[in-house]
Amino acid sequence: MKLDERFVPRFMTDQELRAWFGLSERALDRLRATRHFPPRDKLVNKTDRRSVEVFFDRRAGLDSPSRAGGIPAAVDGEENFND
Repeated sequence: MKLDERFVPRFMTDQELRAWFGLSERALDRLRATRHFPPRDKLVNKTDRRSVEVFFDRRAGLDSPSRAGGIPAAVDGEENFND
């Protein structure tokens, strides 16, 4: 199944998740078995794609733009270039 990149749904079926993230059925089953992988939404029985992106960003040690919202994680002191 190939998803049209012009329209990527926010909530995805397991088949769509596997296609989008390049996962085998076994890999997705193993990820679902961890307590950190995003669960399916009970109302729509689909998984939030953005939460899966954040999950993979965290695993890769990246600060996800989806999670950070463009706000720095910490504000350090004022820059002083005269020292």
